[in-house]
Amino acid sequence: METIMSQSALGCVPALTIVDGQPTTTSNEVAQHFGKQHKHVLDKIAALLADLPSEFAGPNFRLSEFTDSTGRTLPAYRITRDGFTLLAMGFTGKKALAFKLAYIDAFNRMEAELQKQHAPDAQRLQLAQTLASQAGAQVMQTVLDAVLSGNTADWRRARYLLSFGYDQSGQPSLPLTKAVTDGQIIASLPELTQHIAKGDIMPSDTQLAALASACTQRLSERAQIRERRATTAVAASAPTAAPANVAAPVSPRIGHDGKPLPPGTFRAVFV
Repeated sequence: METIMSQSALGCVPALTIVDGQPTTTSNEVAQHFGKQHKHVLDKIAALLADLPSEFAGPNFRLSEFTDSTGRTLPAYRITRDGFTLLAMGFTGKKALAFKLAYIDAFNRMEAELQKQHAPDAQRLQLAQTLASQAGAQVMQTVLDAVLSGNTADWRRARYLLSFGYDQSGQPSLPLTKAVTDGQIIASLPELTQHIAKGDIMPSDTQLAALASACTQRLSERAQIRERRATTAVAASAPTAAPANVAAPVSPRIGHDGKPLPPGTFRAVFV
């Protein structure tokens, strides 16, 4: 009974690279793995490309290049699993079959790992489906209310804002759909600044003045807060002043000249 050499017995592991979400190899790596000259592998690829439709050849055999051991930049092909399958059909023999199995195993392992990485969590997928269903119902109700309200405004040009939120316990709340009026702007602060500077939006002078006044007031308040914090920090780091020296009280039995008074005589002290 003939035994096919396994990948471990061959002592070589095919080199694969993820490109555009797909495991791929290259023609020079195939040549090295199968023990062939790279130019012979290129000849086989050229023969395949001559017969393959362009919609298959283009995605599965992408022209590339590599640097050889002498530093030369040479042409090569980046090959997908399907491209490798076609190319390897021309490699025959017991050893070639073992090499094919090693490549197939490498492709299978990498594709399984990719699927594991991109597989959605079951709980997250259920949450997404639930929120999508609720959001659809909210949008439908909002549009129905707008159309049936009898408002003279042209509802066909109306804009709607769909938002998702979370309650205090961290659970997702019902999606909210809100009509956006003509005077409302949905933009981040950097985007709003750019729109005003470029003239993309045209607020009135009064609106611009109110916006500038609010910004100036807020900047002034922040400056005052920073100044108070700095003053407090300086005061807290300043060394505590030593208490002033207080003269020791003079005994009433000592006169103003510093000499002891006669017995039975006291100096009057007023406090």
